[in-house]
Amino acid sequence: MIQHGAILTDWVRDDFPDLLWIALLIEQEGDEGARLISSLQHEWLEQNRDADYSSELDGRLSSLEKMPASARSDFLNLISRHDSARLVPKPLRTIAGWYPDMPGRWAFAEIGAPSASDMDEMLDALVRTLLLCVGRRGKALTVTAPLGWLMLSGSLHLQESQISILSSYPTDPASRPMAEAILTSMYGAAKGLAAVDEDVPHSERGWGEHFWNANWELTPCMTGDSPPAVMGQADVTSAQNAALVQVNELWNEFMEVTFSNGVSLYRPAQHEVVCALAVRAIRGVYAMTQSPLLWGGEHGSAVLRSLVETEILITWLDYKNDFELYEKFIAYGQGKQKLMRAHVEEAMSEQGGVENPNLSALASFLDGRIGGQGAEMMIEVSVHPSFAGGSVNTRKMAEDVGMQDLYTRVFQPLSASVHGEWSALDNYVVDRCMNPLHRFHRIPVQYLTPIFSRDTLTAAVSSLKRVLDAATNSLSDDSNTDERG
Repeated sequence: MIQHGAILTDWVRDDFPDLLWIALLIEQEGDEGARLISSLQHEWLEQNRDADYSSELDGRLSSLEKMPASARSDFLNLISRHDSARLVPKPLRTIAGWYPDMPGRWAFAEIGAPSASDMDEMLDALVRTLLLCVGRRGKALTVTAPLGWLMLSGSLHLQESQISILSSYPTDPASRPMAEAILTSMYGAAKGLAAVDEDVPHSERGWGEHFWNANWELTPCMTGDSPPAVMGQADVTSAQNAALVQVNELWNEFMEVTFSNGVSLYRPAQHEVVCALAVRAIRGVYAMTQSPLLWGGEHGSAVLRSLVETEILITWLDYKNDFELYEKFIAYGQGKQKLMRAHVEEAMSEQGGVENPNLSALASFLDGRIGGQGAEMMIEVSVHPSFAGGSVNTRKMAEDVGMQDLYTRVFQPLSASVHGEWSALDNYVVDRCMNPLHRFHRIPVQYLTPIFSRDTLTAAVSSLKRVLDAATNSLSDDSNTDERG
């Protein structure tokens, strides 16, 4: 079974369709297939010496397509003098009938409408061959044909050390891994050369594109395993009840801390900010507890990320020990509301005198939050990306307070999910089509209910405890306000 994260590389995408003849031969004959095509190439080269044409036999279908008429008849005669049933596998003849745009179709006899049994046999062989060529051994044996022709025709020269290793390939098990590494790397180099040298054989991209795209119409997507099992209702209820008890206890404990410690009413920003951040965290976990569909990384990541960010922020503000930063935090948010109010006013003016109740209600709400027109004039709108100004962001805050590991190992991955980055999409909402002829492309998952577990809820409660510990520590500092006010 192919791994979820595996991909079919450009070698399979671009070269495999053009080397179908050789790949099918290798799948059918194994090592002997490489020897059969090598023998055929040697004889073709000798035959070409006395011919009035020069034609390549590098194993590619596109090379067969380019053969002139005089060379084609000689090639068919050459095949007939050998074991044509082995040299031209039956699945290849079926493929020639099924893919009318396949280059080199003239070289394969019995082209016609394949029967249902022929098609099933061909598909099975094609899938086996494709999976073989994904591995290094299958690729190395397949590329011996184009590389062998380059060497026979004098276009590729080897070092003595390479010759000594390849001379016994593929019969010597001891040297085989090194030989395959040499062959695959040489083929990559030859492809690079083909990109700049028209005389070097190369794959025809048009056929490769047609081959893969045709498979969408010819074969269906194949879904993978069944959806993972979700928690049973009894387990959900048990986890939910246990978490609710913990959240309520944390709420009661924090409320006691909130109103028992001293507060500077002269400069209350620290108490206001820390309490607001902490209560937001509690309410977020409470909402998650009440909503089991959030007990997973796909949708619960927003709550988990908020908890980590809050823990870092509270810890950093306490570390900086500066009342003005709390006041700047509030002012920065008020400036955002003032800017929002201006945008709403602009939208209302574009209504052409027709009142929009929703916009009017939003404008009234914002007026109330920022204190009316008189207070609004005193509020500044900051252009900085953070209330702390400059380049201070969550990462910098984490570094300042020694929370780099929390940031890189928890906050960043959670951010990828919140922002819908590909890693999160790949983890949660797409799966591999298990049809090799579709190149294992990604398709939407075939189930609607998100996967969730008790572990995510447990992680949220644990994170909440750390947030409240940081908040409690900060509020204990707030009790001695005169020294810093």
